[in-house]
Amino acid sequence: MYKFNDREITFDKYNTPTPWMNYLSNGTFHTMISQAGGGVAFYKSPQIWRINHYRFFHLPTDRSGFYTYIKDNDDIWCPTNEPCKSKPDKWSSTHGMGYTRFEAEKNGLEITSTYFVGEYENALIWNLKIKSNSDRKITVFPYVELGMMEFMRELQWQCYNKHQLTAYNMGDILVYKYGVEDQPKPDQTPLVYFATDVPTTAFDCDRDEFVGSYRSEENPQNVEKGKCTNSTLYGGDPCFALQIDLDLKAGEEKEVNIFLGTAMTEDAVKASVHHCREKNFVDNSYKKLCESWDNYLSKFQCELPDKDTQLMINVWNPYQAERNFQFSRNISYYATGTFRGVGVRDTAQDILAMIPFNLRRAKNKLNLLFTQQYRDGHCNHYCFPLEGWEPVKRIHSDNHLWLVMTCYHIIMEEGTLDYLDEVIDFYDGGSATVWEHIKKSIEFCMNNLGENGFPLMLASDWNDMLYKVCREGKGESIWTGMQFGTVLRMIAELAELKGEDKQKYLDIYESQKKLVNEKAWDGKWYIRCITDDGRYIGSEKEPQAKIWLNSQSWSVISGMGENGQTAMDSVNEYLDTDLGIKKIHPSMKDYPSKEDPLTYYNKGCGENGSVFCHANTWAIIAECMLKRPERAYKYYHQLLPMVAQKKAGEWRYKAEPYVYASNIFGPESDKFGLANVSWLTGTAAWMYIAVTQYMLGIRAKWDGLEIDPCLPKELLPAKVTRVFRGKKYNITITKNEKIFIKDDDKNVNVVI
Repeated sequence: MYKFNDREITFDKYNTPTPWMNYLSNGTFHTMISQAGGGVAFYKSPQIWRINHYRFFHLPTDRSGFYTYIKDNDDIWCPTNEPCKSKPDKWSSTHGMGYTRFEAEKNGLEITSTYFVGEYENALIWNLKIKSNSDRKITVFPYVELGMMEFMRELQWQCYNKHQLTAYNMGDILVYKYGVEDQPKPDQTPLVYFATDVPTTAFDCDRDEFVGSYRSEENPQNVEKGKCTNSTLYGGDPCFALQIDLDLKAGEEKEVNIFLGTAMTEDAVKASVHHCREKNFVDNSYKKLCESWDNYLSKFQCELPDKDTQLMINVWNPYQAERNFQFSRNISYYATGTFRGVGVRDTAQDILAMIPFNLRRAKNKLNLLFTQQYRDGHCNHYCFPLEGWEPVKRIHSDNHLWLVMTCYHIIMEEGTLDYLDEVIDFYDGGSATVWEHIKKSIEFCMNNLGENGFPLMLASDWNDMLYKVCREGKGESIWTGMQFGTVLRMIAELAELKGEDKQKYLDIYESQKKLVNEKAWDGKWYIRCITDDGRYIGSEKEPQAKIWLNSQSWSVISGMGENGQTAMDSVNEYLDTDLGIKKIHPSMKDYPSKEDPLTYYNKGCGENGSVFCHANTWAIIAECMLKRPERAYKYYHQLLPMVAQKKAGEWRYKAEPYVYASNIFGPESDKFGLANVSWLTGTAAWMYIAVTQYMLGIRAKWDGLEIDPCLPKELLPAKVTRVFRGKKYNITITKNEKIFIKDDDKNVNVVI
C-alpha cells in the first residue's frame, strides 16, 4: 500500500482509511493536501484567509481539493485519482519534503502532476507533464472550488455574505476578491488568482455553472460538455476553472503549469503571474525547495541498525516537528482551523525541536509568546497574532513555566547569554528583558501555591480535563510542582552563569521535592493532584483513575522523585500496552461522582485512558534517565507510526504511518488502536527530543556537547552527524558511556 524511499513515501492505493496529508508551505502561503488531491489552501491564517472549501467530517471523504480533469474523447479522469468515477489504469502518489506528486496513466496517456509552494511567489504550483503514446486531442480542466475566506462566517452568514463575493477574468488571469462587511483586516486581505503558462480556451468563475445542478466534483457538467462557459461571478458560489485544449503527438511530452496564488492588488497579481510564467521559474522554485530541506535536515542525521527508527530521526520526525512549529494546532484533517490560534503551552514545546535547526526562528517564536505574559508572570493561554483577535486569557498553572524551559534550551544551544538581554513587552504594559520575563514566571508560581504547598491548578495544568478539580480555586497540581522543579534547576544554572544568586531557586526546588516525596508518594506511584475539597486524584485508594502517567515520568525528569524507579515500574505494570502507554488506569466512568464526573470522554478515548502519545515521550526520557535502555527503546519503538500501524492494522489505526498522532484509543475502548489527531501534536517535538537528546543522548550544554547515550543492543552501533555552533560533529556510539566535548575542542570525530 505504501513504500518509503529516501525522503518520500509513495502510495499505490488512493482510498486510505483517512486522508493521509502533507503540508506545502513557504511560510506565508500554505496548502494541506492529501494522497488523493483533496485539501485546503490558505494565506497566512486558515481562520480569516482560507482560499478553498474543504468539507471536514462530511461524505464523500476528502473533498474538495486541487483537481485537474482530463477529457480524452468520452473518458474523464483525474491524475489525483479522485474525484472522478473513472480511474487511471496505473496510479501512485508520493508525499515528499514540501511537495506531493501524482503519477497516472490511462489509455496510453501518462501524466505526472507535482504540487508544491515555492519560495519566490505566494502560490501553489502544480506542474503537469503530459505524454501520449499516440496522436490525440485532449482537454485539461484545472479546477478549485473557492469559499468565503472566513470559514465560520460562511457557516453562519453565507446567505448574505456570499453576495459580496467577486470572481472575474482579468485578461488571462482569473481573480477572486473576498470583500465583506466587518471582516477582520480588510487592508491585509489579498486577491486570489488562478493562471497557467499555456494558452487557455475558456474559463468559469461560477461554481454552479461549471458543476451543474445535483452534481459534484465527481462529474462537473462543463467537463462532460468539454467546454467552459466564461462565467463570472458577482455574488454566489465562486470557483476557478480553466479550459486548456492540447494537441499531442505520439511520444511528445507537454508541460503545463497552474498557479493558485495571492497578491494584494491587481497590478501585484499581474506582476506575480508574469514572474510565475518566466522560463525556468517552476524548475528553479522546485530546486530551491529541495535545497532548503536538504540544508535543514542535514543538521542532524544518523545511521542505525533499526531502519524505521533511522527514517523517523532523519526525515519524518523533524519534518513533522517543523510543520508543527509553523502551524501550532491550527488546521489538519482533524482540526478545522476555526478557533485555535498560537497556544503558549503548545508552541513553547514545539520550539524545543526547532532550536537545533534554526535558532533565530526559535527565538522569534518564543519572543511572541513572551508578549503574552503579564507583569505578574502568568500568560494568556493562546493568542491570535495574525487574526488580531482577543487572546484566550484563562490562567493555567503550567503555561508560564514552559517559557523558562524553552529559554534555557536556547541558551544552551547558542552558548551565550545575549538572548537573555533582549527586551520584550508584557501583555499588560511595560517591558523587560527575557531574563526578567522568566524570573517573573518563577515568581508567579511562588505567589500561587496552595494549602499543601504545591502550585495551584488554576484553570488546569497540562491535563486540560483537570479543570473540574479546581473550580473553587483551591485545587493543587502535583505534576506542576514537578514541572516547577524541572525549570527551577534550569533557571538556577542560568542565574549562576549571569553571576546572580542561584541558591534561592535551589532552595525552592528542595522544598517542592520534600513535598513531592512526603505528600505525593502513594506507595507504588505518585499522586496526580489534589481537589478543591482535599481529595487525592491518582491514588490506589480511589476507585478509578488510580495511576496517572505524567506524575510518574516527571518525578524522574524533575529529579524530585526519590521513588522514581518504583513509579516507572508501576507505569510498566499498569499502563503499558502493545500500542503505547495509557495516560491513566483504570479509565473513568462516573468518577468522582455520577452527578459531576471528571470527564465525559468514553473509556479508552482522549484523556480518559487512551495512549496519549505526547505523554509517552516523557516516559521514554524518564527511562533513559534511569539508565534502562531496553524499556526506553520499547516505549519508543512501539509508537513509531509505521510500527504501530502494522500492529494495529491499517483499517483500525487509520492515521498516517509516517507522522505521529496525538493519541491512540486504549484497550478499554472497542476501537483499541485507532490513532487520531495526527500531524499537529506535541508528540512530534517531544519524540524528537526523546530519541535524539536522551536515547542517542546528544545534548547541548553551556560548555559544549554532552553525549550520554541510552541505547539497547539493537541500536548499536549508532553513527550521528550533529551540527553544533557552526561545527559538524561525527559521532560513533558503540556503548552507553557518557563523554563531554568542550566547545573549544577541535576534534569533530568522536567515538564512544
